[in-house]
Amino acid sequence: MALLFSLAACSGKKEPSAAAAAMPTPTVVVTTLEPENVPIYGEYVGQTEAVNTVEIHSQVQGFLQEIAFKEGSIVHKGQLLFLIDPRPYEAALRQAEAQLAVQQAALGDAQKTAARYKPLVKQNAISQQELDSAVATVEEDEANVQSAEASIATAKLNLSYTRITTPITGSIGVAQVRIGSLVLAGTTLLDTVYSINPMYVTFGISESDYLEYVRRGRPNRGHPPPIQLILSNGYVYAYPGTINMVAPSVNTTTGTLTIRASFPNPDNVLKPGLFSQVRFVSRVETNALVVPQAAVQQIQGTQSVYVVGPDNKIQQQTISTGPTVANVEIVTSGLKAGERVVVEGVLKVHPGMTVHTQSVPQQSVPTTLPANKNEVGAPPSSATGAASGDTSSSSTAAGEK
Repeated sequence: MALLFSLAACSGKKEPSAAAAAMPTPTVVVTTLEPENVPIYGEYVGQTEAVNTVEIHSQVQGFLQEIAFKEGSIVHKGQLLFLIDPRPYEAALRQAEAQLAVQQAALGDAQKTAARYKPLVKQNAISQQELDSAVATVEEDEANVQSAEASIATAKLNLSYTRITTPITGSIGVAQVRIGSLVLAGTTLLDTVYSINPMYVTFGISESDYLEYVRRGRPNRGHPPPIQLILSNGYVYAYPGTINMVAPSVNTTTGTLTIRASFPNPDNVLKPGLFSQVRFVSRVETNALVVPQAAVQQIQGTQSVYVVGPDNKIQQQTISTGPTVANVEIVTSGLKAGERVVVEGVLKVHPGMTVHTQSVPQQSVPTTLPANKNEVGAPPSSATGAASGDTSSSSTAAGEK
């Protein structure tokens, strides 16, 4: 029995060595580092606002007789919104017209009197003073007629003010008054109309980001780079925008510069007051080295990658990284151009191991704004799905709308 146990123990020791000798050399996917210019995308918190916001007030006082629009709808310039009881103003107009008729009759009588007096003065039948008095009466009556005509114009204007129309095309909110309410001239807020196309987005950026943006965009002033809008649900707005206003001074409290961008809004997707993110290329890192995020290991705050040496052995190198762009890390130290970094198969290797390699091109950073497969606000005929690689994006965008 002792002999059997001894033989079994010896055979147990030999099995691991045989298994180790039978293990094949693993194959990993590597990429050779090459420097490239990497655009850095800045994202800033912004808020939408209407180009024009018009508060609707009445210019005359009266009781509200009609609300002639659907709350929350699109109203067009010149469309009737509210009607104030016009009867008092119609009566005032008729009174002004009657007063004009009285003054015109008086003027006609005074003119006839003055015409009769002129030959009588030459005949010494009446004095010059009487003629002068008659002429003065004509002038006075003429002034009264002009005053009556002005009163008619005022009465017509006040009557027209009983029909309150929108001065712009836009989206109207909830009426602040109800039928039968007393509306005070210039005081009572009736409603607010917001213009819808285009829509502004205001945001703030740091001084350094702004200066870098200006420096980068200076050679291409005629064609400013597009700006992307990311809505609060993470969806990308379908239409790019452009900067149309930069504040003349920096906010000394926050150290930021206020910038305003304009975005097309033909489908009324954007509403005033929406919080969103504005994304655009703020600067460019020249001759940068990049590695995929999946290739970077994080252990107790230290970042490292596996590098395959000339002898096909794995080496672990500590690195430092900068910004992350499109799922790649910009390496600031620890690597140099020409080194081969393991991008797939990281979990099956360790330092000192010999490996077979399969090379793939370096993952490049896109030079255009990164797209989101879910776009909001795209017209039904747009090729959003094809552009983003998702054939369902058109239906998704329609659902969001």
